[in-house]
Amino acid sequence: MSYYEHEVVGHPDVELGLCGERQVRYRIHGAEQAGSGLVVYIPGFGGDLGAYSQVFCEKVAAQHGMAALCVDYFCMRSRPAVGAAISLLPEERERALALLGLPAKTPDTALLRALDGVQPAAPLRFQGVLVPPDGAYQNFGVMAALDILNAIEDAMFRYGGNRDNLILVGSSYGGYLAQLVNKFRPGYVRALFDNSSWAEPNLAYVVGRDIGAVEYQCSLQGGVELALCVDSPWRMVAGHPHEFDVDAFIIRAFSASQLDQMAAQGGTQTFCLMVHAIHDAIAPADAKLTMARAMLARGFNAELILFDESSVDGEFIRNMEHGMGLSMLQFFAQGLALLAERSPAFTATRAAEVTLHAGHSVYQLNFANPEVRLQRQRIEA
Repeated sequence: MSYYEHEVVGHPDVELGLCGERQVRYRIHGAEQAGSGLVVYIPGFGGDLGAYSQVFCEKVAAQHGMAALCVDYFCMRSRPAVGAAISLLPEERERALALLGLPAKTPDTALLRALDGVQPAAPLRFQGVLVPPDGAYQNFGVMAALDILNAIEDAMFRYGGNRDNLILVGSSYGGYLAQLVNKFRPGYVRALFDNSSWAEPNLAYVVGRDIGAVEYQCSLQGGVELALCVDSPWRMVAGHPHEFDVDAFIIRAFSASQLDQMAAQGGTQTFCLMVHAIHDAIAPADAKLTMARAMLARGFNAELILFDESSVDGEFIRNMEHGMGLSMLQFFAQGLALLAERSPAFTATRAAEVTLHAGHSVYQLNFANPEVRLQRQRIEA
């Protein structure tokens, strides 16, 4: 089974203008089978990166006769296990240095090593940020979705991919990105298999520091606790140059008005299979249910399956936590079986442009050239 790695040019940040030139790597298994179909596996915030993604793509390519692809999208490595550095907030850093009696110039890595040896008699907690490698930051969705679209286009061009059999698979944030890719190019994807994603941006991941929310928690060996948020330029501050305003929220959400625009541009023909734990504490099931009902009311080919504690079998569903410990390979196989019933024939849109209105902004996506391009225009109130 073939395996190749390629790079495409990363899309700039059209909202904040902060990110310079960058390269986006993608990996493709079974490229010679792309003419039969292309499966894109989209990992979430660290839990299914690396070996898991590779095994998934290898098995899908071997068992289902299609090429399988995974993209190193923008800010994918936002957890310590996959390369993100930890940096304490300035005031927290001063507190830690004073506690340990260390000089002000102590590097973050040395400070964390010293904290690792502290065994506090009472709970001791520090706040900080997760800093992804390569200058990435938490954009939440838009840049990552564009990276995925550009990687797909590159693979389609290189390997003569079947544009009428493109399938996206993702869990948690990966499922959300699959939904956003589908939103940005309605009618392009034959099927989307989404496990436990959000129906709208989770503000803890975007502006956690401003709203007093914690995105990621961990404990050092001695018991010191770290409460962390991924480095993000977005601010929940009115009038700030980087304000995460209503427009930025809307373009990342799946409200009725956004679904209307997707439907008008061919989005209803994609088969969207969604599964979710009924009491998900991270991605609320109520919001996903509202989204699914709105999709069905507009004629989308969608299905949402909610699972409760009685569904835990230890094999397909392992628990009722966020993501359900779901076997993504089994989920994919079940999704394919449903796809054969729900969408036996599919012809992808060949539209060269998609326009999405979000509040006082217009987002225009152009697909006329091999590189997908996004422009954002503000409309005066």
